[in-house]
Amino acid sequence: MPLRMVYNKTLSRSTRKKLRKILAFAFLLYCLVYCANSFDRSTTGSSRLLPGADNLCPIESSATRWKRNEKAQNIFFLETSGERCLTARQACSIESTARSNPYAMISVHMENSGPTRQANVRNEQSSQRRNCAITNRLFEEWENNVKLVREDLLQHLRDTPLWRLQQQGRLNQSVHPLTHRSDAVRVAMLWKYGGVYLDLDCLVFRPLYCLKNTVGLVDFLPDWVENGVMAFEGGHPFLQFLMKYMYFCDRTEFPAEKILTCRNSSIILQSPRAFYAINNRRQNAFYHPEADQSDFEDLRFSYLSHVYDAGNRPSVPDKSLYGLLAREFCPTTYSMALADGEF
Repeated sequence: MPLRMVYNKTLSRSTRKKLRKILAFAFLLYCLVYCANSFDRSTTGSSRLLPGADNLCPIESSATRWKRNEKAQNIFFLETSGERCLTARQACSIESTARSNPYAMISVHMENSGPTRQANVRNEQSSQRRNCAITNRLFEEWENNVKLVREDLLQHLRDTPLWRLQQQGRLNQSVHPLTHRSDAVRVAMLWKYGGVYLDLDCLVFRPLYCLKNTVGLVDFLPDWVENGVMAFEGGHPFLQFLMKYMYFCDRTEFPAEKILTCRNSSIILQSPRAFYAINNRRQNAFYHPEADQSDFEDLRFSYLSHVYDAGNRPSVPDKSLYGLLAREFCPTTYSMALADGEF
């Protein structure tokens, strides 16, 4: 006998009506729970710690959003040491970026030549322990939009003015070879492919899709532009100029948040609060046993925070600024690191 006939014969009309209401309510409840969980997996949502808006990018029309989503934003990191695995704090940087930018394509480019034994290179390497379990979990959890690329990073310098530095052996002769390799490769990759470059000690809080042809100023040195965060279209003339001359346009004044014309190209200089609100001279603020509430206020207008020299700093107290931010923005990495000893 068809199920509908059994349903009609065994239940009264009023009972069937009540049952339909119960089923409809249950379905609605399921949808709400599913949507809430999906939202939580794809975005950081309302921050429990940081004041201000969750998204600092300007409100965009549906047509603009559709056009942006046609080609996913490219965000990339460089790890030049030759080690096989990341540190917990490096993994935290990547996880926070993925959570805050769920529609971006994120790539982590790691040197595949193996760790070098040069003394000057060893002095630059992170003192933090490499954690392969956290590294593997990171790429498994975010396999849809975070990829690992092991390669000879210096090959990206080919067909750019910086290739001469490699041919002449000047990068290896540098006092800070890892740092200067990374400096050269990031500019070459941005020029070739475009996108957003982030240092592996950045903690990302908000979407980055509106960053374009921009770098950030700092407030502890006059007219100083940092290269820990760089966002450019491929082939941008400023990058070509930068590779050739390695100085900044013979200018003495750099206005923040204004379009700066340089050699027939334009860039935007972000104010220090965008990326470097807690600057190099205040880096101890991240490690105080109890976070200062004013530091959270300093991050109100920050896309991210560059945590200077995070790889060589001391342990992170649970209630410190770094600890609280990591707990919210890279929860998987942070919890695994704590279970394994310390973050």
